[in-house]
Amino acid sequence: MENVNGHVGLVVGLNGNMAQIHFLRGKQCANCGACLTAGDNEMEIALPNSLGVKIGDRVVVDLSPKRVVQASLLAYAVPLAFLIAGVFLGGLVSDWFGLVLGVVACGLAYGILRLVDRRNQKRHSFQPRMERILEDGEEA
Repeated sequence: MENVNGHVGLVVGLNGNMAQIHFLRGKQCANCGACLTAGDNEMEIALPNSLGVKIGDRVVVDLSPKRVVQASLLAYAVPLAFLIAGVFLGGLVSDWFGLVLGVVACGLAYGILRLVDRRNQKRHSFQPRMERILEDGEEA
C-alpha cells in the first residue's frame, strides 16, 4: 500500500478532528517510529482530518523521509554542535570550564529545540500529512 509520493492508507476510525489511518509497513518504515505499530507488517497513525475523510476512505499520506531526516538532524546534530563549541570555547579557559560550558551549551540547545518543537507542533511541520482521498478503484 505505498507509492513513490506517499503511502496509501485506510481510514479505520475518527476521533474528534483526528483520523486513525491503517497502513501496511514498507521496508523504509523499519526503524522510523513515527507510527504506532499494529503488527509486524502493519501500522496506524492518527492525523488531523484536514480532508474531511470518513471511515472506509482510502487516502494518500505523505510520510516523507526528508522530514524524518530534518527532525533527526535537529535532535542530534544541533546539541552535538553546541556541546563541541562549548567544550572548545570553555577549554580555552580551563579543562573543567570547558566541560561545564559544554554541558550548559548542550542543555541550552535542547531548550531551544523544545521551543522550536512547540512551534512546529502547532504548524505540523514534521508531521505526516493527508494529501488526497482516493476514489473507488483509483490507484495512487
